[in-house]
Amino acid sequence: MLDAEISFSYEKGPKVFDHFRFRVSSGEKLLVIAPPGSGKTTLAKLLTGALPSYSGGNSDGYARLDSMDILSMPAALRMERVGRVSQNTDEMLLFSSVMEEISFPLVNLGLDAEERERRISDSLSLFGLERYRDVSTSELSGGEKRRLMLAVLFAVDPDIYILDESFDELSPLWRERLAAIIRDLDRTVIAFGSHVLKEYDEAFSKVIALGRDGLVPCPSAVLPSPCIPERHGSSLLTVDDLMIERSHRSSGDLGTFRLIVPHFGIRSGECAVLLGENGSGKSTLSRVMCGLLEERKGQVILDGARLSCRERRHSVAYLMQNPYEELFLPTVLDELRSTGASADSIDKVLGLFHLDGNEYVQEMSYGRAKMLQAALFLLLERPFAIFDEMDSALPYDCFLAVLEAYLGKGTGVLVITHDTRIASAIPGRRMMIEEGCLHEC
Repeated sequence: MLDAEISFSYEKGPKVFDHFRFRVSSGEKLLVIAPPGSGKTTLAKLLTGALPSYSGGNSDGYARLDSMDILSMPAALRMERVGRVSQNTDEMLLFSSVMEEISFPLVNLGLDAEERERRISDSLSLFGLERYRDVSTSELSGGEKRRLMLAVLFAVDPDIYILDESFDELSPLWRERLAAIIRDLDRTVIAFGSHVLKEYDEAFSKVIALGRDGLVPCPSAVLPSPCIPERHGSSLLTVDDLMIERSHRSSGDLGTFRLIVPHFGIRSGECAVLLGENGSGKSTLSRVMCGLLEERKGQVILDGARLSCRERRHSVAYLMQNPYEELFLPTVLDELRSTGASADSIDKVLGLFHLDGNEYVQEMSYGRAKMLQAALFLLLERPFAIFDEMDSALPYDCFLAVLEAYLGKGTGVLVITHDTRIASAIPGRRMMIEEGCLHEC
């Protein structure tokens, strides 16, 4: 049994939790649904010791696990009692290879070499990462990084697993597998999410929400009926006879990744959906289309004119999976003013995306950082945009509001998602990457 009452505030900030009470029974599988900025990640960090030990703040209270107050334990000693998978996987990746990433906490637990190898092999197999054992973590896709951090947690195998938006960035196949793994796991699981996925249905014994003073019953989450103002314009972005090749520099055993795109086109104001497994090449294609990577052969064409990589960067906005990769300035206003937009335009997007201009970017929740990322590129007014899993970590209504804002301005939007409900709800064509080739569904 985990019995907790916690109060916490960041330095010079209001209280995030004020005598926040909750209980989780041993072996219970608990799903907590709440919007960005409500305190999900803060609670996860408090329980695992990342707050206030490493990020500051003022905390009070207790979290008793089997009569032991884990909040009073040094963070390093909590590893066997409680562990988490961060919403932002990049902030937890420390080492140059997949094997080293999993091995490090096992060494800290004092396990012998034979036991470490057993746990590493088992966790790699559990999450389909055996062939990536010696690969650099920097060469993994977003979904593969998520599976790696899950593998690390399962190798450590603490009493309580905390999964912070851990289903996001996983393909439908791996969401189903994670749900099955959770069902069969003989441990307490606390999972946080921003919206309800169908994969949650049989994995969790209880679904609740974050209330003012504690955990409360969760209202049913329904995907809103989208009102998508598609306005097909005359501008046309096409990809023709494209070949992308990429070698795994850290491991020649994996061979060369190759993606073929015979033809793909999207008009301004149109919405299209791109689907595919983790590591299939969705983000790689996106980086080529927006000019961050160069193709092996082929061309990207806008209204009949071939675009150089430099020209693509001014024509195609790429909203990356991790919003912090595109946010560099101290405050929300600093970021928005860097676009050169008028004060009136900035005020409008602040209201549209419910942002506080004075908020510090590095103190924003992951979901709110995504809303800032969306506001930033909306002000830049690129004729085309790629949403690389923009729906992860956002409630459905927030994601649809972003999509409607872009399409309403006549932007052509390519939506990359693993959420089948999102894919079926929004209009437009469905594209799929399978076996190294893009085709229309």
